[in-house]
Amino acid sequence: MTMTPGRAPLVVASNRGPVELRVDEDGRVVENRGGGGLIGVLGPALASRNGTWVAAALTEEDRRAARTRESGTVVELPEGAVRLRSLDLDRQDYDGYYRDISNGLLWFLHHQMLDPAREPVIDAGLRESWRAFRRINARFASACASEVAPSGRVLLQDYHLSLAPRQLRTARPDVGIAHFTMIPWADPATFRALPPDLATELLDGMLGADLLAFLVPRWAEAFVATCEAAGYPVDRGRATVTDRDGRRVGICCLPVGVDPDRLRQASAGAPAEAHRRELRRLVGDRRLVVRVDRMEPSKNLLRGLDGFAELIGRDPSRRERVVHYVLAYSSRQGVPAYQAYDREVRRRVQLINERFGTPDWQPVVLETRNDFERGLAALTLADVLVVNAVRDGMNLVAKEGPVVSRRDLALVLSTEVGAADELGDAAIMVHPFDVSALADGIAAGLDMPRAERSERLTRLRKAAGALPPRQWLAQAVHELDQRLARTEDPRTDQESESTGNRPHLA
Repeated sequence: MTMTPGRAPLVVASNRGPVELRVDEDGRVVENRGGGGLIGVLGPALASRNGTWVAAALTEEDRRAARTRESGTVVELPEGAVRLRSLDLDRQDYDGYYRDISNGLLWFLHHQMLDPAREPVIDAGLRESWRAFRRINARFASACASEVAPSGRVLLQDYHLSLAPRQLRTARPDVGIAHFTMIPWADPATFRALPPDLATELLDGMLGADLLAFLVPRWAEAFVATCEAAGYPVDRGRATVTDRDGRRVGICCLPVGVDPDRLRQASAGAPAEAHRRELRRLVGDRRLVVRVDRMEPSKNLLRGLDGFAELIGRDPSRRERVVHYVLAYSSRQGVPAYQAYDREVRRRVQLINERFGTPDWQPVVLETRNDFERGLAALTLADVLVVNAVRDGMNLVAKEGPVVSRRDLALVLSTEVGAADELGDAAIMVHPFDVSALADGIAAGLDMPRAERSERLTRLRKAAGALPPRQWLAQAVHELDQRLARTEDPRTDQESESTGNRPHLA
């Protein structure tokens, strides 16, 4: 349905929108839920408000729709309706912005996964991609400027749009701007991998916002330390960084949770139940170790597979009694490093199955479909959930699994994911590079007494649902409003300090 043009009091912008239009096997154009954890946060949250979502048109069907529906469309999500403004972007520019800079450079930078002997290479080609990154950010900023009502609020999502806050401030100084980094932030030493001109432009772009939000305190502190190293005045007590124009930009942490009621409803629905029946036939009466991830290097699938292989290699009694189900949907296949990683994961699964498998038992089952309900079904049946990412901003799967579990799952969790800050005391914690510790952790989860599993699960569930998406969005807008109030009346900062009610990174 085409909507009447109008400006919204709240605009959210992200690279990926809530749905993608694709052609199915029968030649029909159908809506598919967009991939990535951000959809699960913003979809239900924005559906509860009179807002607009600005996103890139990613498929040919999306681009066709964007050209014919300039005023936007209403997208019906399970949680309600969202108005979507899709941007038909130049394909060459988009490749430079998304493949080369967002994912080829910034993703590896902030996950501290650069290979200094080889990457990055800042040459003429990459600098041209940076210019494309700048142009695409400008397109997003322009779209937000045209969509937001006077004195409205714009929430810019993630590292893809790091330059857009400054560009939007230049176009619409009347609106409140928040930028959310949904991945980790590199420490200052790692950030120095960017040449000074690119590093300066990136920080300057982000500091065009009124509020910069991170998922957990350690990522916020890394950003503040990076700004301090770059020469920006920092006030940790007030949780601010002073921009070049003299504004105090607020820094806050908003550790997003999941919506337990929505997840349980979805996991009890007919599609999930059909997947559950299929998975039960696949696994039989064996114990089930599950992981649900994107197929990409920071998720650490290779070491995860090695840990499971070590477990069954050193303890023959577990063979034919446990299955490792890996749902790792393909991601960013235009990035060469991701393509190579995908091939290596598939090869590792093949080697494990060839080494340990029997005619009646396949130790590892790998599927690469992007299927939300199938992932939920697997989580409901899991005895152990493995989340061993090298680094992760939050990792919502670590929160979704405990909420929908029907088997009192045990969570094996990397120390380097944001979710560890909230779930660590009830999970089995492992260092992401320690394969033997991972094998030990899976074994501990499988052998854990039922009473202990149940007690830990209760704590995991409580933490997972502490700030569900609607409350997260409401809190985000509240934090932005509070920051703007302090900007308009500098005495507010002084009063909050004198009363001991200062903002802080934690």
